[in-house]
Amino acid sequence: MVKSKRMHLVYMAVFIVLLIALTALLSACGETVVPGEDAITVPDDFSTIQEAIDAVGEGATIVVRPGVYMENIDFKGKNITLRSENPDDPAVVAETIINGGRMNSVVSFSNGESQGAVLSGFTITGGSGNLETLAFEGEGQIREESALFGGGIIVLNGSSPTITKNVIVNNVAVRGGGIFIHQSSPAITDNIVSDNTSEGGGGGIFIAESHVTITGNVITNNLASRSGGGLAISGDSDSPSVVDNNDISGNRAENGGGFFVFESNLGITNNSITGNTASQNGGGFFLVSSSPEITGNNITDNIAVVTGGGISANRVSSPIISGNVIVGNRADAGGGISIYVNSSPIVEDNTIVDNRASNGGGLVIAEGSTPTLSGNDIEENRAERNGAGIFVFASSPTITGNTLRNNEARRNGGGIVAEENSTLVINNNVFTNNRAREGGSVHLSGGSVLQLSSPDDNIHEGNLPDDIFTAQ
Repeated sequence: MVKSKRMHLVYMAVFIVLLIALTALLSACGETVVPGEDAITVPDDFSTIQEAIDAVGEGATIVVRPGVYMENIDFKGKNITLRSENPDDPAVVAETIINGGRMNSVVSFSNGESQGAVLSGFTITGGSGNLETLAFEGEGQIREESALFGGGIIVLNGSSPTITKNVIVNNVAVRGGGIFIHQSSPAITDNIVSDNTSEGGGGGIFIAESHVTITGNVITNNLASRSGGGLAISGDSDSPSVVDNNDISGNRAENGGGFFVFESNLGITNNSITGNTASQNGGGFFLVSSSPEITGNNITDNIAVVTGGGISANRVSSPIISGNVIVGNRADAGGGISIYVNSSPIVEDNTIVDNRASNGGGLVIAEGSTPTLSGNDIEENRAERNGAGIFVFASSPTITGNTLRNNEARRNGGGIVAEENSTLVINNNVFTNNRAREGGSVHLSGGSVLQLSSPDDNIHEGNLPDDIFTAQ
């Protein structure tokens, strides 16, 4: 028994010596934190966030206590979690601030980080973008542009971080005032992106040639001097981006107050797109050479000074616009939707109600466009001039199975007006209680013609002063 007790004491002594040696070794290695250890804390363990990032290994968690951290941080390719003490508590998020001091992007992901690189629970502010030279593809050509990109957050070079539960506010850049993404695939969920400014495109978020998932965010009160007050999307990757279940409101731009979409075919679903403003085209959306799927959205109370209060589709765009509520939007032409320049969207099963314009309260279709309209409720729209429901100019739409009710034009075409050699295929629609000076249901002029089934299967009831009027 005495021998066993002595051996136990020897083992204890050896263990203590080894523990002291291991501690000294870790200290000599610059306080490197091995993967899998418990979370380290800023400023308790490191005085700055970047020092903590530089020290940790893969899989580490860094927790940042409330305070203002005047830093521009870079994840440097590390798949780590960087979070505040409680990302689910708005008070904690508001009090845990990374301020870029108007120098560079506040947070950079540019070394191939994966979804395991997590940024969560911070207020990101005071960024002015990183100076980068990047290649962009458009109209069949590749061009390089040197500018300040990504005021709040920049994501480059195939990076795929998870950006969640942050407030990204009061940042500026040439492109992507709040967030800029180029040839990368981040997941952006449950953030507030507000009051950011872009001199070019994407006041809130700019996405270029990327596959991005944007869900559950509030994107509000951002400004782009040119295009895409809320979001600007240019090009696609192998898989198109998805914008789902976001609140996109109060954003402003020259074109595309809510969205600017250029040569992209992304999915835009189940969003609330309200109160956005364009000083030219597309209060809610401005589409150029694009074919996105715009489905199940609430598109209301948006304003464009020129065309497309709700949606403006231009230059050979062929979107699917389906199952949306398009209500209370305003523009000079196409209060709800404008379709221009050889565009051929599918517009189906939408509620297009109470929109206002000089021409085309509900929709305007112009300049060689050939859309298909089916199953829509086009009601109670107003035109100060012509075409309260639909205004058609030098185009050939197919209009089938829609209800046009209680639309009112001060001049011609309570339901539909067609001008300048337009050809309208109109089948199985219901025209009820539409009003105009001439052509309560349909007004034709300038060599425009109707193509009807035989016998005519449209229903006309209570339209004033008549149903179909053809100007001589």
